[in-house]
Amino acid sequence: MKPSSAPLALILTTCFASVCLAQGTTEASRETSRAEVEQCIAQHDSARQLRLSEEWQAARSAMVSCAEEHCPLAIAADCRAWLDEVERLMPTLIVVVEGEDLGALHSALRVELDGVSVALEDPPVPIELLPGAHQLRFQLPGEEPAVVNFSLAKGEKNHIERVRFTPRQAVRPPAPAPIRVPARPVPAATYWLSAGALAAFATSGAFLVAGLNERADAREICAPTCAHDIRTSIQGRLLVADIAGGAGLVLGGLAVYSYLRRPVVLTGARASGPTISASREGLSLLWRGQF
Repeated sequence: MKPSSAPLALILTTCFASVCLAQGTTEASRETSRAEVEQCIAQHDSARQLRLSEEWQAARSAMVSCAEEHCPLAIAADCRAWLDEVERLMPTLIVVVEGEDLGALHSALRVELDGVSVALEDPPVPIELLPGAHQLRFQLPGEEPAVVNFSLAKGEKNHIERVRFTPRQAVRPPAPAPIRVPARPVPAATYWLSAGALAAFATSGAFLVAGLNERADAREICAPTCAHDIRTSIQGRLLVADIAGGAGLVLGGLAVYSYLRRPVVLTGARASGPTISASREGLSLLWRGQF
């Protein structure tokens, strides 16, 4: 009795289908991997450009995407390093609210940061912001709003804005009045006139030396019957020396006049003294001022 060929055909068909399915899965995996790598490269380039233009929020989003483990090691390393740099550069703010009955105060107080409502935590926690100018607005029911304007520098961590509420309104400690110091800065015109005077004197000296040397040579060679063109050349050089010297005297006089007549202006003196800054690395003591 001959064995049936149907089981053998079924087995061969099943093996062929399994091989085709495995090959298709491998090709799809390769396509997916290639697409992920291209996405990582695109996010890396976008993060680099946004970082150079200091668009920190959009740059951080792109850096997070290209720092994933499925991205190539070099690209992921760049993006992780950039993320650390952005974290160091982004300033943070701490809002401290003071007053009687703080529990009831926090429940009724509405706080807006740059026009966006924020919830203050107790104890206060740092709020990450972009460098630049910002505004805090505090509103209690039935009271006039208190507005606080401040500015944050790159890398400034734990900048504190302290607001105290009285029974009627929020009061921010008054800032010290700026100290005005009289000064007489040298105007730019003085520098330009001085430079012009020096250039004129240098030109005058060069033509004077050249004219005197040519006249001395003419006395030895052809005086007193020198050609007309030689006499004209000597006279021209000496004339240019006189004109340049006169221009130098005029420009120098104007430079002195502009220096002596410069106006008195009042400038703000920079505050000096020790400043303590707190960051994740610890405390640092800085001295600000002029010596």
